[in-house]
Amino acid sequence: MYRPFRAVLFAGLVALAAAGSTHGGDQAAPQWGIAQPVPNDGRLSVMTYNIKGLPWPIVSDRRAALTAIADRLALLRQSGRQPHIILLQEAFTPEAAQIAARAGYRHVAQGPDVAHRSTAAAQGADQSHLAQARWDRGEAIGKQLSSGLQILSDYPITRIDRMAFPDFACAGFDCLANKGVLIAHISVPGFDRPVSIVNMHLNARKAAGVAIDRSQRAFARQVDLVTQFVKTHVPVGQPLILGGDMNIGQDRFRADIFFTRFAQADMRFIAPELDGARRALAASAWASDAIRRDLTSTRARAKDWLFARGAGDRPLKVVAAHVPFGSEPDSQPLSDHFGYVIDYSLRSGVDLARSGRAGAAS
Repeated sequence: MYRPFRAVLFAGLVALAAAGSTHGGDQAAPQWGIAQPVPNDGRLSVMTYNIKGLPWPIVSDRRAALTAIADRLALLRQSGRQPHIILLQEAFTPEAAQIAARAGYRHVAQGPDVAHRSTAAAQGADQSHLAQARWDRGEAIGKQLSSGLQILSDYPITRIDRMAFPDFACAGFDCLANKGVLIAHISVPGFDRPVSIVNMHLNARKAAGVAIDRSQRAFARQVDLVTQFVKTHVPVGQPLILGGDMNIGQDRFRADIFFTRFAQADMRFIAPELDGARRALAASAWASDAIRRDLTSTRARAKDWLFARGAGDRPLKVVAAHVPFGSEPDSQPLSDHFGYVIDYSLRSGVDLARSGRAGAAS
């Protein structure tokens, strides 16, 4: 069967990265340096970062940028300022897979690998979606890459849950990667039970290369599956931090779907005004104008989000924000996304059930 050149080229190129894709598990990777014990200072710092770890020549050679990301994290560790937990997206290549070890993270959870398959059953509308698949846009030709999801932690990972999105919940070139959701349950000092960390990367909109309504449908199905998966694998009342590249942007349909579905799943701390970057800006929890500008840019772009709750339905208090990977004074940013860190107090904020509205916790 004839296949347009662009799709064949793309599939062939991303396949180059598949051999370097990492497999699931909590890995104690070889360390370039000695990871120092992490003091319990009453804070938990979490970073989300889409590192653009795609292979050349799909994007320009990323080896230097990915090495620079790892080296900067290692320098932060040397001064005791490293994020305790990192959520990475698009960690596809071998260089991306080495970031954890180079930066001294003892524990690593991997998202779905290229072979992982969903057990979700297709419903009526899902069958129609599958029947209209376009292999010239990367659909229905098989997964060429892993999910690209990683969670790096200074604290022990006690359990891992992962899910890949089924073929009826992806659209366009995004289908070539085995996107999904990763949950790492982590033993964090200061909590009497594990903290569940959720990392995800949802379907692109226009960049997927298909009609907008098709990418919108895939996005909505992914959100349905994610909310069900998180509700199933995270006990009620357990501390929960959820973040990643949501690909919401300024699209009202996507925002409505995303936040409505989580509210319906009784996770009301996942609300626009309770995002970490937005709360940091509202509380002036930044140390310089450069950090404020980068946080403002992240908020305006509305792709990278962080939400956190403590015990029950109480959002964790934001006490500081940092942007280790933002605008660079003398060069281009190291990715097409900014990597920002939110420091949370281990003491929960306002009880949403009592406050009557999600925004009260801000």
